[in-house]
Amino acid sequence: MNKALSFILFFVAASFSFISFAQQPDENDRQKWISEVRNYKHEFLAKELDLSKSQQSEFFDIYDEMEDRVEKLNSESRDLVQRVLSDPDATDVELDAAARVVYQLKNEESKIELEYFDRFKKILQPRQLILLKSAERKFTQQLMIHHRRLKKADNGRKKS
Repeated sequence: MNKALSFILFFVAASFSFISFAQQPDENDRQKWISEVRNYKHEFLAKELDLSKSQQSEFFDIYDEMEDRVEKLNSESRDLVQRVLSDPDATDVELDAAARVVYQLKNEESKIELEYFDRFKKILQPRQLILLKSAERKFTQQLMIHHRRLKKADNGRKKS
């Protein structure tokens, strides 16, 4: 999963949680929502890639492990940037280091994905393997469309 997809999923999760609960969601609500999105993503990818039941059971355990590692990387990067930006006394050296982390993020994500690529090759057929990235993009597009609809519906309720 690339940086943009990770960020979008995080953003969409946070936005949906806000819209759904109309107040500050607690960690249990957030985790429940993230779990629901992950389950929906599993269903979506299984359909898009035409995964057999056997492939699904093997693939998603590994895929989720990869996504968790990428999300942890993104989370650590966001936390570092937030800490540095919220510190009015941050030095140029600290700001430079935080910026470097942001710019290196895609490279680190790519390393993780390549590490898992060889594991995916043992489960997925070549066509499925190449379709995976396309299916991930389609999933993100579907989430964004759904998010816009919810946001539009929420804005319509506020005007009433």
